[in-house]
Order: sequence, then structure tokens, then C-alpha cells
Amino acid sequence: MKIYLVSLCFSSVVIAGDFWYVPRDCETIQAAIDVANDGDEIVVSRGVWKETIQLTSKRVYLRSEDGAEETVIQGNQMGTVVSCTANANSTIEGFTIRGGKADLGGGIFIEGSSTLFRLCMIDFNIARQGGGVYVRNGTPIFYQCVFSFNEAEDGDGIWSKNARPELTACIFAGDAIGWESGELVTVRDTNSPAGACCIRDVCIQTASVACWEAGGLYRGENSTCLKACDPICDEDVTGDGVVNVTDVLRVISAFGFCP
Repeated sequence: MKIYLVSLCFSSVVIAGDFWYVPRDCETIQAAIDVANDGDEIVVSRGVWKETIQLTSKRVYLRSEDGAEETVIQGNQMGTVVSCTANANSTIEGFTIRGGKADLGGGIFIEGSSTLFRLCMIDFNIARQGGGVYVRNGTPIFYQCVFSFNEAEDGDGIWSKNARPELTACIFAGDAIGWESGELVTVRDTNSPAGACCIRDVCIQTASVACWEAGGLYRGENSTCLKACDPICDEDVTGDGVVNVTDVLRVISAFGFCP
């Protein structure tokens, strides 16, 4: 069930302009999204916003004024908190996304979208698949986001189906990344030097040990997720772009029965 709030925008100029302020111009975040045009910026004041929002074909920059710790979008377990569909390639920055409850994607549901989430906290959401985030047929980017205390039967942090989310410098505090095949990995936070770690179709910025523990391919301390996880030859076991004796030694060291 989705929360629908009937709201008015109070700007004296109803034609969008460049900026919409919540609640000065619009009572709710969704009301601002509804009246905004492509390329508009929506600025949200601090507080707990008890609503669920949906971004479709519009491309907007939705940001909080005072950061995620001060600005919460609270779903009250009445559906997915943030839904991005129909190629909603927007930017969402500086929110805590909390209290969602849905079958797919308690906190965030993404389908066919390349939305950028930056400096967000996704926590205390519940779903059957993708407690924090459910991604289908999309390439969203999560930059410096924190996933914690989300719950799901499959993928309490992120559940991915035919999708390739990119995660850079994100923290997973007890949450896991999962795929439709049923495979799950948990990447622990670490203070060690970080580089690009390729785990199936996901790239996450983390340290080498944490990457190997999650079964990923580490690209080196100076690498970033930009193009770091493009397909490579199977013989490059270490994932450094070169097939050499190091790859052979890695295979030899792993001789024996698989666990």
C-alpha cells in the first residue's frame, strides 16, 4: 500500500523555475516532485517527512538542506519509501530512508533506472526481497551510503535482479548484497586503504582483505569503480588485468575440494 498525500504548492509562480523548497513552496516532497520540471532542484528542510515518494520519467536533483542525520523520509511501514521507475535518472542526496515495508524493496525500489543516491542512510526497512534496496533492470549508483538494520528473506541490504548497481565507499553494517540466483555476500566495513572490489555485477570501494573475504576481485588501492569491473578474461584470477605467474600460484594454492 502506498501513501498518497494531497498537497498544494504555494509558490507564487506555479511554473517550475529552477528551485522548489519544501515546505516553503510545497507542503511535501512528493508535491514538489509532481510540479518540478526536468533539471529542477528540490531542497528539503530538516525534519521527519512521513510519506513515500515516487520518481518516474522526470530528472530532478532532490537534496536535503542539512544532511541525512537531520532529514528522514519515514515510510511508516506503508510501502516502499522511495520508488524510481520509468528511467528516473535523478539524484537523491542527503536523506535517511527509513521505515519502509513492501514485498520488493522496503527502502528503495528501482526498475529500469540509473538514479544516483549520494550520502544517504538506508536503515530499518523490511521486505521479502531487498530490505534496503531492490534493483531490477537498472544501473543505480550508491555513493557514500550506509546500509544498516534492514531485514529481508533475500538480501537484507540490496537484492539485485538483471541489474548492475554500483557502490562506491558504502558501508554495510550487518547487511548483505544478494542476487536472484540466491547468492549472498556480506562486505564488512574497514579502515584500511580502499580500492575497487568487483563482486559479480557489483563494484564496491573497500579494502583488499574485505574484498577477498566476500569472494570478490580486488583491483588495487588506487582503483575506482569507474570501469573497474568491466568483463575480463577468466584466466586473470587476481583481477589485475594481467595473466601471469601470480594467477597460476593463486590457482595452485586453491587445489582441493571446494567447501
